[in-house]
Amino acid sequence: MGFSERSESLQNTVTRLKPRRADYGVAVQAFLSGDSSFCIESLNDIETPAAVSLLARSYIRLERFPEALAALDRCDIAALPHEFAAELLAVRGFALVAMRDPSAYDILTEARARAYSSGFKPVECEVEFVAAVAAWSDRRTDEALAGCERVLETGASAQWFLGARRDDYLYTACYWRSRVHDVEGLIHAGREDYAAQAASLKRAFDEFDGSGVADTTVELKMLYNFAVIVRDVDSDDFARFVEDRAERIAWTPHTAIAESDIFHALGLCRARRGDHLGAFRFLRRSANSAPTVPQQIKAIIDRSFLAREIGEVFTAQDDLEHALKLAKQTDWENAPGEQRNVLFELARQLAPIDAERARALWDRYATLKSTPPALYLATRGDRRLRAEECSAHAAVLVAESQYGRAISLLLESLEIWTDVGYCWRAAAVALDLAELTGEARYAAIAGREAAKQPNSWLARRLAALKVSAPI
Repeated sequence: MGFSERSESLQNTVTRLKPRRADYGVAVQAFLSGDSSFCIESLNDIETPAAVSLLARSYIRLERFPEALAALDRCDIAALPHEFAAELLAVRGFALVAMRDPSAYDILTEARARAYSSGFKPVECEVEFVAAVAAWSDRRTDEALAGCERVLETGASAQWFLGARRDDYLYTACYWRSRVHDVEGLIHAGREDYAAQAASLKRAFDEFDGSGVADTTVELKMLYNFAVIVRDVDSDDFARFVEDRAERIAWTPHTAIAESDIFHALGLCRARRGDHLGAFRFLRRSANSAPTVPQQIKAIIDRSFLAREIGEVFTAQDDLEHALKLAKQTDWENAPGEQRNVLFELARQLAPIDAERARALWDRYATLKSTPPALYLATRGDRRLRAEECSAHAAVLVAESQYGRAISLLLESLEIWTDVGYCWRAAAVALDLAELTGEARYAAIAGREAAKQPNSWLARRLAALKVSAPI
């Protein structure tokens, strides 16, 4: 054997015998970058408490909860030091909460006892965070807010605490402070106070940026929640914040779902402000990055809508036909619940052109809605979805000349959007009512928002209306 061959053989041997710690480091980077599948592959047979925790966290992010619990069974909790036991119990508790398993509360009680015995503040914060999420998922919002406050207090003390430390723990107390601000935002959203949710999300990002933890999945989850708000709420500062942050993110195939959803929301935000070129650019990016067909359809539908509203009739029709073709190829029964909503949006856009096909799409959505997909954490009673459904169903009914029922549904939609403070959405529904009834009072509602965005599609359509509106 020559020198070069011996060298290659030695190199291969060293590669095969590389320390498992290196594998753990690769897994950590994969996890934080959003690639949970590669993280699982990288861990191989490592069974240290830190590796088992990371493995279970990866399964949780993929919503493979039974496998997360099986991974955690690899460690004997009773034999572990408090700080390791508390971490693994917190991760188990989170998986059980996601599965709606009531035994989560017993697990979290034990986790809290082990955490506070450990003197390790970041793990104390994690346990209290999971407990807050558990309370929120059961709609015990006061208890959830109290849990959030405990994390904020513990996290603040951790800034000067000189107790136990662990180099292999992924998170900091500041990171968990960020996470509970996001939970606070969800609680505000449940109370239909979306301005308060936006303020909580801004605090969450402030903490996140100072946490020293570049957890891409969490960052994108919070950014999506923020993007949904700025899509419909008039706040230039918040819109710029979300856009600037989205443009700076190093997007990868593993973050494509978030990329598509965030840029879709930003595209609608641009459309509301009358920047049609920017809206088309973002909606095109949303469609191009979409990893699922329903997400792609969603972006194409809104692109078709905007094209029609600004007079690009042929482009609108071409996009709509493309969306319908994709819809025929989609397995809607196995699509995630939120992605099924594309069916009623497609029905709404198709209704003025083909009432029969629009009715078929609406009926398909209504059937699927009665068999929801598996729960993750908790379904929330979000009236915004009901308002969107009312408008879509009304469009189908108008196409079928069922005007009375359509007006009733539009009035319900208008009431919801008004109640939750979504003035733009309320104005769009009011414009539909003005066109349907010819009543100037509805045109007046639309006119107030059109005056704020004179270059928008809303202002353009209102100007063509045959009733007078004080713009």
